[in-house]
Amino acid sequence: MKITLNRSDPRFWLLYFFLHFSLLLFSLLIFKWLWSEICSLTYALDLGEACFIAVCYALILTVSKIILYRISKKRYEKNPVDRRRNNLFRE
Repeated sequence: MKITLNRSDPRFWLLYFFLHFSLLLFSLLIFKWLWSEICSLTYALDLGEACFIAVCYALILTVSKIILYRISKKRYEKNPVDRRRNNLFRE
C-alpha cells in the first residue's frame, strides 16, 4: 500500500515540522537526562529551553527542505525528463 503525500500542501510541511519538533524534543530530553546520570548531577527539567532548541532546529530543517523542494521542482519543470524510468535498460 502506497501513501501519497502532496508536498505542495502547507499541511504536509506543518506535519513535517511537528514530527521533527517532537522527535528532537524527545531525543534532547533523553540526552540531557542520560548526561546528568553519567555526570551524577541532579537533573532539573528545563522544558522551556528544550522546546526552544527543538523549535529552532525543526524550523531550520523544515525551511531548508522547503527551499530544496522548491528548487528541485523548478528544475524539474525546466527539464521534465521522466526520472522514474529504469535507466539500466535504455535502448
